[in-house]
Amino acid sequence: MKALLIALALAAGLAGCMRSVEPVDVSDPAIKARIETVLRSQPNLDLSHLSIDVDSGVVTLSGVLSSRQEQDLVTRIARRTKGVDQVLVNIIIPE
Repeated sequence: MKALLIALALAAGLAGCMRSVEPVDVSDPAIKARIETVLRSQPNLDLSHLSIDVDSGVVTLSGVLSSRQEQDLVTRIARRTKGVDQVLVNIIIPE
């Protein structure tokens, strides 16, 4: 009986310690907004010629960036975003 009471007390205590995890919105507009927010926080990254489209978790990056490093950064950020299944890159880097 004593063991049962201890087990119940532990279970109740652990239940009180559990945090609720908010579900992440993985709709296309939410994915696009998260990508844009992270990209805007990057210093010296000109996004004025970059287009981001999301369709059923597939992100398409299109436009012009100034370097391969910028393209890699933008692509990496998109790929790491929750809800993204695939990233298609149609970016031009001027010579």
